[in-house]
Amino acid sequence: MQLDIKPFTEEMIPRAGQLLAQRHKRNRANFPLLPIRFEETQISEGAVRSTWQAKLKHGYAAFRDGQMIGYLIGEHVVQPWGRCGYVYLPGYALADDESATVLQDLYAHLGDDWVRAGVFSHGLYVSAADVDIIQAWFDIGFGKERVDAMLDLRPLDIPKVDDPTDVTVRRAGKGDSEHLGNLSHIIMEALSNPPYWHPTIPEDYPELREGWSELADDQEWKVWLALEKDEAFGCAGFVEKKEDDTDMLAAPKTVYLSVAATTPKARGRGVANVLTWRGLDDARKDGFEICYTNWISPNFLASRYWPRFGFEDVSYRLSKRIEPMIAWTRGESI
Repeated sequence: MQLDIKPFTEEMIPRAGQLLAQRHKRNRANFPLLPIRFEETQISEGAVRSTWQAKLKHGYAAFRDGQMIGYLIGEHVVQPWGRCGYVYLPGYALADDESATVLQDLYAHLGDDWVRAGVFSHGLYVSAADVDIIQAWFDIGFGKERVDAMLDLRPLDIPKVDDPTDVTVRRAGKGDSEHLGNLSHIIMEALSNPPYWHPTIPEDYPELREGWSELADDQEWKVWLALEKDEAFGCAGFVEKKEDDTDMLAAPKTVYLSVAATTPKARGRGVANVLTWRGLDDARKDGFEICYTNWISPNFLASRYWPRFGFEDVSYRLSKRIEPMIAWTRGESI
């Protein structure tokens, strides 16, 4: 039967919620660490509604014989490197037995709205369980950019690891703001290197330093710090990943491993291993059952390190860059 594509409207949200709940149930069959609550139609409908309430949103739905079989909702924002469009995890779903080419057709409409608005950087978040959909995105020029991963702490065999020679590992606290601030540049500098070449404008570094420095006094965070002769060599920060209306990766009792970095001269000495195992052991003692983290795929330091601990990919951000010349080479029709 012929496919009919229409602009997404608020009246379509209940059916979209049904499709999202069905998709999440399929995803959880592969990744049971995902939160179960989004299998409830009411919860998934709320996630779609919140996604549709974004200020600069666009969306389309696909119908076959009058029945909605899929939808795609995205928003665009302004980043220092350009205008960017994103489809987040609640922003797509496809009915059972439908081809992923339906989503390709929906993106042709959504993406064109973005391009007409001068949005040339496109990002799509997709469950790692949706293999056919991922391949469909690859087929139209997207590539993997970010990985979201989970680790089940309950059965995890956490080894006892000693501090490296002349290095002290302890929890950061009052008085450690400067130590953490001194580590704040490491991740962004790594992302600027080949093969990612991601820019961070100089004006962002003071704010980045301030944000890291504040974690020393933030009681919601547990940051583990490695020092040698009062010089910070590395850190690993953990904070509860709280449930909300649209975070489809936030299960109960999940801790988020973030702000993890080591200086170049600390690498190869086991510093990162001690920081990570110490933090995971402490998180489990605090009652957390799942650890969530994410990394940029082209960042070799991260993408080749975190899977060693047993983290399992659960979703990806796929990205695509549009040549801005399209703004003037299509003539008056655009």
